[in-house]
Amino acid sequence: MNPHGFPSRMTIGKMIELLGGKAGVSCGEFHFGSAFGEPSGHAHKVEAISETLVKHGFSYGGKDFIYSGITGCPLQAYIFMGPIYYQKLKHMVVDKMHARGNGPRTLMTRQPTEGRARNGGLRVGEMERDCLIAYGASNLIYERLMLSSDPFEVKVCRVCGLLGYFDYKLKTGICSTCKNGDNISSLKLPYACKLLFQELHSMNIVPRLRLTES
Repeated sequence: MNPHGFPSRMTIGKMIELLGGKAGVSCGEFHFGSAFGEPSGHAHKVEAISETLVKHGFSYGGKDFIYSGITGCPLQAYIFMGPIYYQKLKHMVVDKMHARGNGPRTLMTRQPTEGRARNGGLRVGEMERDCLIAYGASNLIYERLMLSSDPFEVKVCRVCGLLGYFDYKLKTGICSTCKNGDNISSLKLPYACKLLFQELHSMNIVPRLRLTES
């Protein structure tokens, strides 16, 4: 284990277990590996474990002088090592690997579903987006966050800046506020953005889009 992980994770019991394990296999006894001792009071203290190690020819602190298996030369430092009990982690790659091209989408936001069980997409979150911004990969951001997610075409009135709708009878866009379709432009934006505008409208907050010629 990386020694830098011990202060934050506070897994001091593992270090005691290493010492106790080495002393236990040396003398054929069980040792308690708890950092806090046992309620019965029978827990072995680190000093007692270290004395057992010295009695059987090991270092007091549990460090060993070992040779490199590659060069055959002794290593320049003493290595803190010993036997320890561990179990196999059940997380397997075959249970986690997942990819998708097209697939199901959620009804409300029209974005890809989440999770391997639902054949969901891989989320590009805020931190991933920040990395792409730092690299200046604007086309990739546009593709991941819009084209591959929830692209949607809306009709926007250039006069009032509000969202309109497409009239299939007249075959043109109509602004429901201005009551005409003379100043309607088509705009592509994420469906979740359109949904946000509509939810703000329901709270009597009116966001307006100011369009400029590109």
